Amino acid sequence: MTAPAPGSPAGEDGASGDVLALAIERTRSDLLDIAVHELRSPLTVIQGYASLLDGGDLGELGEAALKAVRVIAAKAHEAQEVATSLLTVARLESNELRIDRDEIVLASLLDAVHDRVGPRLDLGGGTLTLDCPAGAQALGDADLVARIMDNLVNNALTYSDAPATVALTVRPAPEAVEIRVGDRGPGVPEGERERIFQRFVRGAGATRAAGTGLGLYVSRECARRMGGDLVLEASEIGVGSTFRLTLPAA
Repeated sequence: MTAPAPGSPAGEDGASGDVLALAIERTRSDLLDIAVHELRSPLTVIQGYASLLDGGDLGELGEAALKAVRVIAAKAHEAQEVATSLLTVARLESNELRIDRDEIVLASLLDAVHDRVGPRLDLGGGTLTLDCPAGAQALGDADLVARIMDNLVNNALTYSDAPATVALTVRPAPEAVEIRVGDRGPGVPEGERERIFQRFVRGAGATRAAGTGLGLYVSRECARRMGGDLVLEASEIGVGSTFRLTLPAA
């Protein structure tokens, strides 16, 4: 065994390695932060002009042109979501993600989730039902909880045959609140029920939509950082799945 160099305390190399690893993580997070902010500006401009074109503010468009504009807007939104997910992963892994701990009125938060997905429901003829006690509250970061719920609801709509039927239910548990997202989709095979929570893993039926395989990974990690959890509670092939988000009660 090689003795430490004269004047160097034992374990210095290990400490230096830890410092270097931390510096690398911070650099990666900073670079992703810069990249995301640089991407958001042009993407926001693209979405803004697409909205003006879609609304007829810049003149009437033919049916083919209108369809193209809507595809452009959707793809710009997808790009923003990918960039945000990558940045969140970097911040989670470097322990730099800021997580607030506030009282969240779940009925209001889930109503907003319903409003955001409304245009998609109208387009596909789907339904989203909400069963939430008026006084239900949780402790956590409202923005992160909203992002988790957006991801779960959009996944349920994506992987269900049209017209999709999705149900949100909120129930109290010992010192916690449980939010369930149930669908009537194809179900998740037994061997994939934990794999789908890993980074860059997409489950069966992934060809239905574009994606990075980060949504469930980010959602579970954020839930756990808030003192809760996210699990696939039940799934049956050809019948549907139920995801359960658990958060500390307020």
